[in-house]
Amino acid sequence: MTTTLEKHHVIGPLGSDFWQLKVPPDLVPAMAREFDWNRLGRRVMIDASEGIISWMNPSSSHEIFGTSTDLTVMMAGSVLRKQVRPMRGTRWKGPDEPQNVGLEADAAFYVGENADRWYATDHEGGEEAVLAFEALTPPDLVVEVEVTHFDRKKPQSYAKLGVREMWRVNARRGSKRVQVEILDLQDARGPRPMGRSLILDGLASSDLPKAYQLARRGNIVDLGDLLKEKLVPANNSGRDGDPDLTPPPFGPGM
Repeated sequence: MTTTLEKHHVIGPLGSDFWQLKVPPDLVPAMAREFDWNRLGRRVMIDASEGIISWMNPSSSHEIFGTSTDLTVMMAGSVLRKQVRPMRGTRWKGPDEPQNVGLEADAAFYVGENADRWYATDHEGGEEAVLAFEALTPPDLVVEVEVTHFDRKKPQSYAKLGVREMWRVNARRGSKRVQVEILDLQDARGPRPMGRSLILDGLASSDLPKAYQLARRGNIVDLGDLLKEKLVPANNSGRDGDPDLTPPPFGPGM
């Protein structure tokens, strides 16, 4: 059998290191028991059904986009009066899949009802209850930054887990241009692009590049103004008719 380095390794448009290997699927559970995947890199994704093992070492530009995602989604949730729970670093898998496999998104969030339930579980039940909740509850929104050809099956994989929505952020190191695609993962026809977010009511894909640029520059005031202009709070607005942009509290009673 012949292979090439290019088949397994790529440098992403933001400068991150991506690797991918394929092994017989029945080897994945045994390997998961014997090997610490996190030794490979800082983002590790294991598709047990396909036998695909992917990992990456993100560049500083990549991480800036991840942080910008957290800020944008948290502030949008505040405008909409929705609780948000960021879940970066969580590996998501189906209930019947072996331990230490699954997908780790660049950013993931519980939004609205699931975020309320997460915070209530954390407040009332503690760490073990939270882990049990996360094992049974996929995130509402996942975000992938710096998309490469290694990611072509990710929308289907996240859809299979029950994730409702995915954002794909495309940018290039040294360029100010940002493109964001929003996918409805639970469309009956399969993952489909859509113009507006279902999770963050009415936030358009065309609004997100500007939101990312403002978040990257730390321009919180203008980011807040943009989100207040584009989004309509679900509940009563704050004082003087403006939404309250204070980040949501971290859980009930805290």
